Amino acid sequence: MRKPYVFISYSRQDREFVERLTDALSAAGVETWIDVANIAAGQNWQEQIEKGLLGAEVLLYVSSRHTAASQWMEQELGAFMRGAGRTIPLIIDSDGESSLPSVLRQVQWVDFRGHFNTAVRTLLDGIASLRQSKPTTRPEAKSKGYVFISYAVEDADFVEELKAHMKDRGYSFWDFRESQRKYQLDYTIELEGVISNAEATLTVISPEWKKSPTSLQELHFSKEVETPVFLLRLRDLGPTLALAGMTFIDFTNSRRTGFARLDTELSKFGL
Repeated sequence: MRKPYVFISYSRQDREFVERLTDALSAAGVETWIDVANIAAGQNWQEQIEKGLLGAEVLLYVSSRHTAASQWMEQELGAFMRGAGRTIPLIIDSDGESSLPSVLRQVQWVDFRGHFNTAVRTLLDGIASLRQSKPTTRPEAKSKGYVFISYAVEDADFVEELKAHMKDRGYSFWDFRESQRKYQLDYTIELEGVISNAEATLTVISPEWKKSPTSLQELHFSKEVETPVFLLRLRDLGPTLALAGMTFIDFTNSRRTGFARLDTELSKFGL
């Protein structure tokens, strides 16, 4: 992407506002970087987020009632502020001001609780140096979002097939065993943010998965935060109390049949 551009940090629950904001900024000649528009299907989500942060000159921090629950926004802000870029907070609802991180409390924010177009004009004044002579076209959305893949390392070969399949469906992926973690956070805290913002958790079931120290935590937390969970049975692991009564997508006999069933189940959830 050409420079300069602004990186928009936001909670998944505020995506509708961010898409409207992106359209307005694009019409005014300001390029933007948001995850679903600038990460291609099949790419590693974390690595692309980090590249987007490194190249941005301004970070727009969308603060709302959903912000406090988004650990990933906190990580993006911390990573960006270690550089030379500047941050502009955007307050979009009644809880946005109180949800601001302490480091941004003294930074002048733009209030979007009133008239949207008026707030956009105020924001444009703050990033005037990034404006271009001609309006830019908003980048075509490349990714539907990312899926979190929970699996045992012994099943990595199948996971590569799974990633290729999800890429064909327009999704990126999040794979902790492949990603380089740079934010110096406790693993479980970072994992909470990743799973909460995923479009779905794909859990590859096998005897090795059952032995994994984190697999059941990933499964139960996904259910707790209402991230859709799809169990992909790669190999039979016998009766398992933690999975009793849950429905599997069977890959034990035919990969083709398994992927077709996965497509059907994803469609039922609008994914």
